[in-house]
Amino acid sequence: MSPRSDPEFFDAKYRADPDPWNFDTDWYEIRKRNLLMALLPHPRYGAALEPGCANGHITTMLAQRCDHVLATDIAPHALELARARCRHQVNVTVERWAFGETWRWETAFDLVMLSEVAYYLTEPALTAAIEDMAAHLSTGTTVVLSHWRHDEEDHHLGGDQATRIALSGLPHRPVARYLDDDVRIEVVAVR
Repeated sequence: MSPRSDPEFFDAKYRADPDPWNFDTDWYEIRKRNLLMALLPHPRYGAALEPGCANGHITTMLAQRCDHVLATDIAPHALELARARCRHQVNVTVERWAFGETWRWETAFDLVMLSEVAYYLTEPALTAAIEDMAAHLSTGTTVVLSHWRHDEEDHHLGGDQATRIALSGLPHRPVARYLDDDVRIEVVAVR
């Protein structure tokens, strides 16, 4: 199978199984979510953007730390699942949008969570997406990059490669970092 970034591929996964990557039970996923929240440098954020929200696990955690969370995905069924998971969190909005599409947000986000989404883009597409995103973020915005470090046939890029490309296109200063055999998390502030 070749690398994927099309909505139908992801939607088919969510139609077949509402938890296709075992977000509910996999220790990697549970641990990663807790690491992501622990590495955020501020106790509270005004507005967060989470592209590739999947079925909303990280979204629900972000909603506890943010005044508003805009969670996006390209798979319609994933969006339904995220809306259901976040139905009691009135500060969450779930919309269809793919990271890599033209930036359309007027919101001044002070947190962008890119967890396991950048490697679904090709190198040129990721470079363009980061440049577009950077042009719309304010100085001091927290950006989190989190990626699985093992090769996957459905990814265009490896996790470390996607992280390097993103960091090279984003004017930033490092804030925090976590690295192990499975995951790389980089937390930066936009300069």
